[in-house]
Amino acid sequence: MGSRRRKAAARPMSRARMTDGKCPKCTTIVKFKVSGDVGKEVYECTSCMSKFSIDEL
Repeated sequence: MGSRRRKAAARPMSRARMTDGKCPKCTTIVKFKVSGDVGKEVYECTSCMSKFSIDEL
């Protein structure tokens, strides 16, 4: 009865901040990936992969 060796813990997945909205370029309602500092966020459309600043939406 040998002891079983445990596997190392997997690296935790980084979760992207996401928000719903309407893309001004492809005009579909999609989830946007949000990146950047607060007040200077950059939204990336998951459908057409275009990026917009918070001022353009």
